[in-house]
Amino acid sequence: MLTKNINNKNQSWSIIFGLWLIYFCFGYSVSSIAPIVPYITHDLNISYKQMGLILGAWQFTYMFFALPAGFILDRYGLKVSIFLAALIITLSLISRGLSNNFYHMWLAVALFGIGGPLISVGVPKVSSLWKDEKSRAISMGILFTGPMFGGIFSLFTMNSLIMPLFNNNWKLVYFLYSLAPFLAGLIWLFITKNKTVLNKKESTVLNISHSISIFKLIIIKKKFINILILGTGGMFLVHSITGWLPKIIHTKGLDLSLSSTLATIPIIVGIFSALTITRFANKTTRINILTFLFMNAGLSLFFIQSSSLVIIIIGLLFLGLSTGTIIVIILNHMSESKNISYNNLGIAGGIFFSIIQIGGVLGPFFMGLVYDLYNNFNIALTIYSIIMFIMLLPLLIIKKEK
Repeated sequence: MLTKNINNKNQSWSIIFGLWLIYFCFGYSVSSIAPIVPYITHDLNISYKQMGLILGAWQFTYMFFALPAGFILDRYGLKVSIFLAALIITLSLISRGLSNNFYHMWLAVALFGIGGPLISVGVPKVSSLWKDEKSRAISMGILFTGPMFGGIFSLFTMNSLIMPLFNNNWKLVYFLYSLAPFLAGLIWLFITKNKTVLNKKESTVLNISHSISIFKLIIIKKKFINILILGTGGMFLVHSITGWLPKIIHTKGLDLSLSSTLATIPIIVGIFSALTITRFANKTTRINILTFLFMNAGLSLFFIQSSSLVIIIIGLLFLGLSTGTIIVIILNHMSESKNISYNNLGIAGGIFFSIIQIGGVLGPFFMGLVYDLYNNFNIALTIYSIIMFIMLLPLLIIKKEK
């Protein structure tokens, strides 16, 4: 464990800002596909089922690289690892602009899943530099607003500003997009240049036996199994909604630009929920808050099925409360377990994200599959709503264990 003096020396909001910038690029890269799904499917001549596979491509590779990402973070430190993530995101965006068919596009998006885990797993590690529980929760909440702001940027500007600027050539847009993560990576290096705790460990050998013990702890202990189930359910919801929401709203008869704008509502609400609800999430309140968030998500998905624009907007508003906060609180619950310390948090986070991204892969794919079969998103939304209510069972088990 780090000593209090070392922690206090490295508690810096500039570090949070640097990581937030790269997490912003993470979010705007993820959300950059959703507003232009019709363009991509048309130009690459692919089905919506294939589009669902593309939307879940980075989560697929993420599953396999989350655990190695944890090793890399624990071994080489945050400074090098986060910069590497920024470079990989840059290459992924450039590769999307070079894609000419389904396979090229899938590989380009899948590349993103190699760098993404370094950022996601790095977030709780950076937050853990703070000793008190409240500061850790606040810093983690702030960091999770990064991808949300990035998502808002993509959804607001893609069809209304950037695509028209490039004569609706989405490939050129991705070349422009690739500049941001590269610049954010350089800013990160500048901010962290004198932060010694972010450097690699002095030891040159990974403690494999210790890593295996952490792995066994998380996949065998009942408490962690239930946390993983909740995380998987949360990812199933968040990534399917992120990837398909503009298209879902578009099928209600609205134009694509307005649909993309309305799709920002859950993200905007999610930012406020991440900054406020997380402040009230502590050891005694987390389970009750998560119960509310999953129930709220289930009901919101029913509202979005409506043909009334007013009811849809109400559903989007309430949905943002859940999508913006569920994963943050679940991750915070996992990272504050008495079995998890700063020195093994990278490994633990890597295992956590590699498993819950099963939901991140299946969520977007299943949505596209159902739409191809029935030409109706409401059927999928009903199934997703039922899954959210099923998540109340592991929450009840965790609550009883306490």
